[in-house]
Amino acid sequence: MSAPGIRGKLLAVASVFLLVPWLGYEYIRELERFLRQAQDDSLVATAQAVATALHDRPQLFGFAPDRSLGSLRDMLDTVAANDAASAAAHSEATGEIQQILRGLERATSRIWVIDRAQQVRARTGSLRPRADAEAGAAELLERPFAWLEAAVLSPLYRMILRQPRDDFVDDAPPSYGRELDTALSGVLARGTRATTDGYAAVAFAVAPVWAGDKVQGVVVTEQTTNSVLRQRNLAFERLFGLLLLVVLAGAVLLFVFASRLGRRIRALRDDARAAVDAEGRIVQPLASSASGDELGDLSREFAAVLRRLADYAHYREHLASRLSHELRTPIAMIRSSLDNLQLSANAAEARVYVERAHAGLLRLNFIFDAMSEATRLEAAIANTPRERFDLREVVAGCVEAYRTIYPAARFAPALPAAAVPVMGNPDLVAQMLDKLIANAVDFATPETAIEVNLQVAGRHAVLRVANKGAALPEGMQARLFDSMVSVRHAGSGSPHLGLGLYIVRLIAEYHQGTARIANRDDAAGTIVTIQLPVAEA
Repeated sequence: MSAPGIRGKLLAVASVFLLVPWLGYEYIRELERFLRQAQDDSLVATAQAVATALHDRPQLFGFAPDRSLGSLRDMLDTVAANDAASAAAHSEATGEIQQILRGLERATSRIWVIDRAQQVRARTGSLRPRADAEAGAAELLERPFAWLEAAVLSPLYRMILRQPRDDFVDDAPPSYGRELDTALSGVLARGTRATTDGYAAVAFAVAPVWAGDKVQGVVVTEQTTNSVLRQRNLAFERLFGLLLLVVLAGAVLLFVFASRLGRRIRALRDDARAAVDAEGRIVQPLASSASGDELGDLSREFAAVLRRLADYAHYREHLASRLSHELRTPIAMIRSSLDNLQLSANAAEARVYVERAHAGLLRLNFIFDAMSEATRLEAAIANTPRERFDLREVVAGCVEAYRTIYPAARFAPALPAAAVPVMGNPDLVAQMLDKLIANAVDFATPETAIEVNLQVAGRHAVLRVANKGAALPEGMQARLFDSMVSVRHAGSGSPHLGLGLYIVRLIAEYHQGTARIANRDDAAGTIVTIQLPVAEA
């Protein structure tokens, strides 16, 4: 069973965003609690306002109540209590109390005025919403994608959310229970009751009406919670639709991104697979990406690693031919000398052949020493301690020594007057200079000066060794610092394995620097540039 791909993993991570709709639902529930609290506060404020208008007016409760309104214990004959027109007809005989309530007839709440005997003194308003209250529902059909909401999302909303119903029946006497008793004792009360059929919930507030220090009645304001449910549902629908759209868009974008990312990774895999054959040989370079992201960096690093491996493979493939070329001459010298020695009867001639054989052995020894020098140096550099030294002083001392070692060569040093502090090892720097000067002397045109220039550029010390002579072949500048790479002609007198500049590069990298070689601007020679960081003060 194969492991899931990047697309599957990204989609699995994106599933965490499914928590967002749930968080939205919890937010809407919290909003509903605030709306219910606001409705309760509004009912309390209305009840207190009406009760304030009736305070200290005992004459309003002194006459007999309107029997057509009945009492809370016996209101079964008032079947049309929810009908605003019927409520208005009954209210015509309630006198001054009804005049006070007349301005609240159009409210979407119902108000009762009840005396201590629980007789209804006045009633106005209705629990049912007005016709224009349904206008908000029509807005749903005017919004974009209304058809999608109506066909797909609305059934889902109805499954999750409780829907308000205006076809409720509330023809039985309302029961305010202990809240009414609490208000008659002089304490403001609030509560919630259900309609007769249970289709709707009714929130109410009961405020006492005072006459002096006695409670002469109460004012009850009540309203269904349907308006809160509508606002809650509308807010949830809009929020859920927006969140669903964002989550779906995010999932699509992640899927597209993961597909593109997977395609790029598969392309990199296919390129790497095609670059190496079944025997492990590198048959073609890896196409590096020009993208600036991490995957582009990875592609370029893979391409660079493959190039280095190709160079190393090329070096190994040509190592045998280079060694055989360098070893063939001394071996031939030894063989021919021994053959001639065997045939010679003259002691003087035998001495010549012995000397030639000895020279061949010395040449073989030189080759083996050069090969082991690079190996020993690689191991020794890692354990060489660092110290602070003056690079100017080391270069100046080496140049003076080279005047003695190479008396036929001319040197033209250009050194700064001040010290150039560097962290590293002065002996390694001297060994690096030995290799550079030896190369410069070998390739310099006779009677021309070898330039040794040292200067400070910013936070780096720049050492240049230049000579006039033949220019480097095209494409060799980057390879000359590799092991056993040389541009010397096969007929040169002494063996050269191409290890000198390789050692130069190792020492420069030990000092956290770089080594470069290039042709002179006039193409009449070469310049080797070593750049080392200057030690901090």
